[in-house]
Amino acid sequence: MGLSMAEVGRGFGRDRTTVMHACHLIEDMRDDAEFDQIVRMTERITAIAFRQQLGGSE
Repeated sequence: MGLSMAEVGRGFGRDRTTVMHACHLIEDMRDDAEFDQIVRMTERITAIAFRQQLGGSE
C-alpha cells in the first residue's frame, strides 16, 4: 500500500516494531491455504477501496 511500518503503526497506535512482528506472524500463517486465501481476498478488497478513494478506477 506504499506505507511505512511507522505509518501503519501510527494508524493503530503502535510502534513500527510491533507492526513488523505482526507482519512476520501473518506471513508464517500463510502456509495454511485457507488462511492465505482470506489474506489474498482482503488484500484485493483493500487495494480496490484505496484506488476508489483516491479517484482511480479498477
